Amino acid sequence: MKSYKYLFEKLISYENLSDAIEKSSLGKRERREVKRVLDHKDEHIKRLQDLLINQKLRIRKHEAIKINDGITAKVRLIIKPDYVYEQILHHAIVQVLTPIFMRSMYIYSCGSLPGRGGLYGKRYLAKYIRENPTKIKYVAKGDITKFFQTVNIELVKDKFRKIIHDEKFLQVLFLVLDSNIATYQGQEINMGLPIGYYLSQWIANWFLQDFDYFIKQKLKIKCYIRYVDDFVLLSPNKKELHKALAAISEYLKNLDLRLKPNYQVFKLAYIDKNGKERGRPIDFMGYKFYRDRTILRRGIMLRAVRKALKISKKTNLNWYECTQLLCYLGWFKYTDTYKVYERYIKPNVNIGECKKVVSLRQKRINKRLQNEFNMAKIGKSCSAACA
Repeated sequence: MKSYKYLFEKLISYENLSDAIEKSSLGKRERREVKRVLDHKDEHIKRLQDLLINQKLRIRKHEAIKINDGITAKVRLIIKPDYVYEQILHHAIVQVLTPIFMRSMYIYSCGSLPGRGGLYGKRYLAKYIRENPTKIKYVAKGDITKFFQTVNIELVKDKFRKIIHDEKFLQVLFLVLDSNIATYQGQEINMGLPIGYYLSQWIANWFLQDFDYFIKQKLKIKCYIRYVDDFVLLSPNKKELHKALAAISEYLKNLDLRLKPNYQVFKLAYIDKNGKERGRPIDFMGYKFYRDRTILRRGIMLRAVRKALKISKKTNLNWYECTQLLCYLGWFKYTDTYKVYERYIKPNVNIGECKKVVSLRQKRINKRLQNEFNMAKIGKSCSAACA
């Protein structure tokens, strides 16, 4: 097993913290505290370096908030970390750990990873179904019960200790991991790997690497894909899948995790001799996979159509709703549901106008930020000249 040293020096380097500030500020540069950091970047980098070197950084206990997450509007409890200096530190840590995380990452571990979103997983699964019709008679679908909330942080720490031999770096990393105790409705709760932490999504996938290799190398499952804590197994043998799920359930106990009891084993949709459709499609990552096509999940299609109808009734386009609609269009583009778009969305909404609204707003933001940057630069030059 490869071990890593001298990571603390990389963490506190000017280049790493500068990149972390830039990346963590994306999408939120209008906020007052973010503007302050960007306007005085050098000062904040030196301040953060001092806090880390002298072990003075403290993270306050947060109040958990309930949100409706993503397109599916799933109810979740999350933590919103402070920008100064939590979010910056999360990005700085991830930048150091990314080569370690990606070095042995299972190729079809999808979700919350650069270039490995739902579309990446969709392409693999659809291609495998299309090219291996005799190997995909049965499907097993399952997920881990409340994965993020139930991750045992001590097990995560033990795994880090095995490969990272840099106590200073581990101390900073564990400081972030131990900030997972939040308050909600007057009570303290353990958030596991808190949803809302940029670092959590990376650690979640890395923590399940051994789980991935257990399924591929020990159980010998030919087609296996995982989307964060949801997974799908394909096999021509139904008994093999039931045995695999039993083994997976036992394996997860070693990680202090549980397989959700509503797992399913079913026959993949097919057309029988009489021309009738039997079995079920694979409902996964927002898509429904058939042998000859891939369509969108019904709920996502309905939300997209409703959003289009809502926008069509307005005289002035709202940039936020336009952004939402444009996001939905990406789902239609790569599935066999484009006719839904042509019938229910295209006639009701001018997509070109939506793109203009979003583009103009972004240009205004960029122009204002550039002006603020230029004014700050002039101010520094004048101060230097006066000195």
